[in-house]
Amino acid sequence: MSPEVVTLSDSILFSLLAIALIVGCAWLLDASRGKDRVIFGTILIVMLLNYLYFRITKTLPDFEWSPYAIWPRFYLGFEVVVIFYTVLSIVFFFKRTDHSGAADASEALIAQHSRHPAVDVFICTYNEELSILERTILAAKAIDYSNFAVWILDDGRRDWLEDYCNEIGVRYLRRSDNVGAKGGNINNAVRRSAEETNAPFILILDADFAPQRGILKRTVGQFIDTEIGLIQTPQFYYNADPVQHNLLASKAWVDDQRIFFDVMQPSKDGWGAAFCVGTSCIVRRDALELIGGMPQETVTEDIHLTYRLMQKGLKTRWLNERLSVGLSAESLSGYITQRCRWCLGTIQVALLKDGPFLGRGYTLMQRLHYFHGLLFWFCRPFILLLMAAPLLFYFLGLPAILMEPEAFFLYALPMVAAMWTFHSWVSGRRSLPLFTEVSQMVSAIPITIALVHALFHPFGRPFKVTAKGEDRGRVEILYPIAATFFAIIVLTFIGMLNGPLLSTYNDLDGFSIAWGMVVMVYAFVSMLVCIELPRAPLEKLELSLAREAQIASGGKASRCMIDTISVDTARITMNEDSALSQMRLGDILIFAPFDNFDVAGQITSMDRANAGLSLAIVAVRDRRDDYEIRKGAEDIRRKMVQRMFSEMPEVMPARAFPILAIQGLMQRMFARPAVLIGDLEPYTLNGREAPRKFHKPRFFSPKVPLLQLGGGAVPPAAAE
Repeated sequence: MSPEVVTLSDSILFSLLAIALIVGCAWLLDASRGKDRVIFGTILIVMLLNYLYFRITKTLPDFEWSPYAIWPRFYLGFEVVVIFYTVLSIVFFFKRTDHSGAADASEALIAQHSRHPAVDVFICTYNEELSILERTILAAKAIDYSNFAVWILDDGRRDWLEDYCNEIGVRYLRRSDNVGAKGGNINNAVRRSAEETNAPFILILDADFAPQRGILKRTVGQFIDTEIGLIQTPQFYYNADPVQHNLLASKAWVDDQRIFFDVMQPSKDGWGAAFCVGTSCIVRRDALELIGGMPQETVTEDIHLTYRLMQKGLKTRWLNERLSVGLSAESLSGYITQRCRWCLGTIQVALLKDGPFLGRGYTLMQRLHYFHGLLFWFCRPFILLLMAAPLLFYFLGLPAILMEPEAFFLYALPMVAAMWTFHSWVSGRRSLPLFTEVSQMVSAIPITIALVHALFHPFGRPFKVTAKGEDRGRVEILYPIAATFFAIIVLTFIGMLNGPLLSTYNDLDGFSIAWGMVVMVYAFVSMLVCIELPRAPLEKLELSLAREAQIASGGKASRCMIDTISVDTARITMNEDSALSQMRLGDILIFAPFDNFDVAGQITSMDRANAGLSLAIVAVRDRRDDYEIRKGAEDIRRKMVQRMFSEMPEVMPARAFPILAIQGLMQRMFARPAVLIGDLEPYTLNGREAPRKFHKPRFFSPKVPLLQLGGGAVPPAAAE
């Protein structure tokens, strides 16, 4: 037991003062400045080390060969892993890069030359549906670059996909087997493309990641630095991940990967240790040839690729710009499978003879960064111990920590508050207590199992592709994990009644009650995540534009707000009552939801009270490429898909909104399922334009004065 001599009121006062100091640091310091990160980070490191010293010296029973003495030390061992990982993360946050200037220079360099360096665009696919694939393929065709070839690498060997590629004019490749999984697929494409295009640069895309138009102009010119072997851009998503979706937090909290991509990778890049994440990256062909091709020995060929490039003195540059949009795992099972594969692959690379631990050619900092990544996965078992600790105390009388309430307020609470505050501050308010931890808790059990299996049998397991485009039209329950969290809640509550709440009360009982209540809250929210809410089919995706524009009707131009748009419909709010009063069902309206893109829509419903219109898209014209009017349903659909996904605004939250997140959680907890499901608006993507500005777009070119629809004519917009 810790021999504190201060009173409880004094320790609470000290805790409040320490928390006030931490909040003051967050208020006064700027996370974008390196010096401020060092100051705040150093304060937190001192608090962590002070807590660790206290834990080691004051909270352990005398050693003996008994569960009472061994269990607290076992628990402390994993707590040390978490603290060491946290300290390393803080130190790495001291540095941060921003290569936007280099991207600007790349774009300027490309603009100076009419003939751009050739690029092969590899789209890797195995079993994805066309509804997912075509978004990537059509967006790739729309890349703003003069010299590239799109290759579809089909490891599923599907004839219908080959026919589709021939129809739209992209190259198609398949092989007779799936040796090496994704890495083997890319190596086959490298060999085959060398015979035809032999482009010096290769853009690698997963089947569900649509490139944005500027991705090549922003990256290719940076390879003028010959030390760069690969440029990696972050993954952004246009749908909520399972944790966001199932907690109704898709508009209130960032996705699970946002902190890693937006904060951790720029920091790793500052230390020269950023790594490839498998998609939306551009690699030099000669760099691949130098290392013997894409690695195939592990299930994470991406990070393995980076470390093989490091051995040759080449670096991975992290360009923290939104240059692709993709589909996040839609189901919790897919989400967990994906993370278990990353965990296994991280261990596999660590055990290879040419890996960062056993291989030659790595710097100490590169090895340390890989060790940091490995520690991330070894922190997961601690979550299970955290949930099990109260139960062991209630039923077996085995405390994990011998700590008085006074010591808790002196050492533990200020440290936890400081960690939450610092991570929210350094991440630009992307971190959110409870939600951030729950995203790790739901996968803690399978990842711990994967860790144990990987330690004994690291190789030989097949590559598991993350399922995308699944039927998510009904409630699904991940029973094994949900039942585990339910059991934790029930047993913790029974243990409280059986032990500290109805028995003799002491300091450890009070500490264990508070601990148990926290565990029950986290377990309950995690259980909610395991009860998956339905999602609408991908084909029903709507993009929320919230964009002011002009609309042409009856030979006049009026102002409107384009609320949402999909591949075949649009919703518009009129800004002028006089124009709305003259509109009727069946009228044809012309507007521009995107730059240099005209859409003709026919009014299918009207809400005059709210000045709202629903339109069916009947014709489009892309003035960016040509002035051809497309009226066929399939032509319209493909062109809309291309424009929506090649120039998609940021649709997911860029930071956390705590009040909105709590409101969603309360609704998720107490609303009846039928009401809850009925209120969902799945796959309506909320774009952000701030501030909103009215732009008067050019609707028509003098080359085409009228947009012809069938046998009739649509009145042109007002004079520009």
